[in-house]
Formats: sequence, structure tokens, C-alpha cells
Amino acid sequence: MTTLLDLMRTRVVLADGAMGTELQRAGLPSGQGGDWWCLARPDRVEAVHKAYYDAGATVIVTNSFGANRWGLDRSGYGGRVEDVNRAAAEIARRIGGPTAIVLGDIGPSGQRLEPLGPVSLEEVRREFTRQAHALVAGGVDGVLVETMSDLRESVAAIQAAREAGASVVAAAMTFGKLPNRRVQTLMGSSPEAAADGLRAAGADVVGANCGTGLTAEDLASVVVAMRAAGGVPVLIKPNAGQPRWVEGRAIYDISPAAFAENMRRVVEAGARIVGGCCGTTPAHIAALREMLGQSDPPA
Repeated sequence: MTTLLDLMRTRVVLADGAMGTELQRAGLPSGQGGDWWCLARPDRVEAVHKAYYDAGATVIVTNSFGANRWGLDRSGYGGRVEDVNRAAAEIARRIGGPTAIVLGDIGPSGQRLEPLGPVSLEEVRREFTRQAHALVAGGVDGVLVETMSDLRESVAAIQAAREAGASVVAAAMTFGKLPNRRVQTLMGSSPEAAADGLRAAGADVVGANCGTGLTAEDLASVVVAMRAAGGVPVLIKPNAGQPRWVEGRAIYDISPAAFAENMRRVVEAGARIVGGCCGTTPAHIAALREMLGQSDPPA
């Protein structure tokens, strides 16, 4: 099978879109992480993966974003970290078959790290390692570390993925824009510093996902900066705009057509993997596929 790194040499690779907001559309209460549905509602998780695969996504990301001990504790599944992550990998692998590239998703711990909080970086790294081992055992083709604002935490997750034997590791930070128009993470890392740190930690792909207040031009500038600093391919998976809250639910207003047109600038800047984050749907990914001119899946 063609690997992700091989595929990026020949084409821009299309990834899937949001999982959380799609699970909310399927009945997940707003504000809850949906990772535990890999055990409780696997059919609904599978349906989201299938919709993205049918829309043309080559990269399918597992439903394990918050499947660490702390995240799963909130739904009563904190003692089943390995079970949830392995099931997440197996569900995505089943839908993707032999043609899709399945990446095991590791998101932030959600904990405040020392010295600002009570949790040590080593404790977080151990939890990420539990996730990564289960994802690899479940059959993923690589690991995606995403939505990180603390470079230290992202590095810990990359190290965990490598320790678990992941053959490919992609790592994406989440950036926002300050009033002075500077683009950086919540913890103050610039795109250049993030790319350099992620690559030094062992990431094969670096990038950005989610984010606050970033325009298409901002995202394109992030691509240029990260390509220059990291020297590796860049992944971009933005939200479908800024959310509006209506009756306790986040509503994202950027249409599939507008999203795809915005992403044209990101592709022109040199991104090699593109997809969507919060608020994007299979329709957004289908529009992105059309913009890329990819009528057929890769061999």
C-alpha cells in the first residue's frame, strides 16, 4: 500500500473533516467528548467515517481525540483507555479498507501542566503512550497529534507515538491571531518555532488545525512559515469559520463552497494535506475534493 509520505510526493492529500460536531448532529450531547461512542455507539462513529470516505477523503482520522484517562473520566470510561482507542482504530480501519490512510488521533490532555498546574509532563506523556500503543495495535497507519497549544505537550505526544511504533507522525498546533495581527499559539509559539520544535521531536508532517480568527491569508502564511522552518510537508485542517452559539450548540457558517475556495490559497501556499476541523461536514470535504480536481482516489 502507498504510504502517506509517498502519496504527498505525488498529490495534495485530502483528509476528512470534523468528528465532534458530526457526532453532535447524530445525537451526542453538546459539550461531551464523543470518544466513548467507539464502544457505546460504534455504528454512529462508523457512519461519520463512511460519509467522509464517500466524500473523497483519503486520510481518515480516528475518533480518539480526547481518549486519554482524564477525557474519558468525564463519561465514566476512564478505566478503558486501551479499549476505546483500539476500537477507534478498528472502526476507522474497517471503513477505510485497504485504500484509506488511517491516522490515530491524539489531542491535548486537557490538563494544566507544571509549573502552572498540578500535572507533570511525564504523567501526560505516559497517558499519550497508552493511547498510541492501543491505536497502533488497532491497525492505524500513523498518528496525528492535533489541536495542541503547548509545544511541550505536542512533543510528548510525538515521542509517545514513536515509542509505540507509529510509522508516520503528523503534528498540528492550533493558532490564534492577536490584536497586533501576530499569529501564535495560546502558549506563545510562532508557526516557525512550532514547526522547528515539532520536526526536532520527530514529526514527519507539521501543521495547523482548528484555530481562532484566522483568515485564508493567515493560514497561507502559516504554511509558508512552517515549510521554511520545519523543512517537512505541512497539514492544514481549519474550522468552518467562527462558531455562533444557538440553544447551546455551536453553529459554523462557512459554506462548503466558500470553505473550498478559501483553501485554494492554502494549497497554493504549498500545503500537502488539507481537510477540515470543527464545523466541517462531508459536504465541505466533497467541495474541497472538487476544488483539488481529484475525481479518483489514489491507487
